[in-house]
Amino acid sequence: MYETPALRTVTGPTIRPGGLALTERALAYCTLPTEAAVLDVGCGNGATVAHLRRKHGLKAFGLDASGRLLGTGRNATDGLPLIRGRAEALPFADSCLAAIFCECVLSLLSAPQVALGEWHRVLAPRGYLVVSDLYARNGEREERPASGALMSCLAGVTGCRTLHERMRTANFEVLLFEDHTPLLKRLAAQLVWAYGSMAAFWKAAGGGCGDGFQGPIGRSGYYLMVARRGAEEHG
Repeated sequence: MYETPALRTVTGPTIRPGGLALTERALAYCTLPTEAAVLDVGCGNGATVAHLRRKHGLKAFGLDASGRLLGTGRNATDGLPLIRGRAEALPFADSCLAAIFCECVLSLLSAPQVALGEWHRVLAPRGYLVVSDLYARNGEREERPASGALMSCLAGVTGCRTLHERMRTANFEVLLFEDHTPLLKRLAAQLVWAYGSMAAFWKAAGGGCGDGFQGPIGRSGYYLMVARRGAEEHG
């Protein structure tokens, strides 16, 4: 879905609800020093990476599994440091990053707990983890969809309790958890306005959440979480 132009036509290059608004909200909370090394996991075409470098003077890198999206980003901004790789196996040394951004990606990963452990490894002690994503506001959802929606926005969506448990298990301290569901609703309305219906949008996007944002989990919400790596060693 993210590689097709269907969603980008509405969201622009950030390909997520709210664009850079929650990125800015998190940055105001984290207060990172200039030239701090940060990584955007699941960076897509690198829109956040370019923003972090240009506006905030951060030494930002991007990593994504999609060679197509990375190519789009490199064509748009010459010299942007974008790396092809997996969120669960980062090509970075231990404790070398001040922050990791993961925007609309965690719910797509097949092994989120493995990824959290890897992010803990590369973050410096007290380093920040910024996550924005969908969540199940009305409960928990442990199983993953068997087909179709696996690569869609609803794959891996879970509830607030499970999210916090995963952070504790990976030795992250949650500093901030905010609901930003109005941004998700606004995007849904924009998609309906652009395509006529959510069904028409999903068809243009190549399938996925056939019933839109109201899937089997009940109401879907959207959150911003800021967590911090504990000073003690993980494990």
